[in-house]
Amino acid sequence: MYSDIMQRTQVYLSTDDVALLDRASARTGASRSELIRRAIQDRYGDRDWSARRSALRASAGAWQERGLTGKQYVEAIRGDLNERLERLGWS
Repeated sequence: MYSDIMQRTQVYLSTDDVALLDRASARTGASRSELIRRAIQDRYGDRDWSARRSALRASAGAWQERGLTGKQYVEAIRGDLNERLERLGWS
């Protein structure tokens, strides 16, 4: 993924961006530098879309066996909106 020769560079990041990197670093164990390199490769590097394309094709039609539309499913798991609003005193 990376060439054998690395060049050191400096970038200015906002406090929020540094915090995002630090949280991702704590979660993944990767250094800030590694996270930045990965992000650059993900965004600008050569991409092999075949694996993603295959996953999308394999998932096509997966919902049809459920017998519900996406909207019906969401409404079923959320319950009645009016009932929830009344319970919260928002109606």
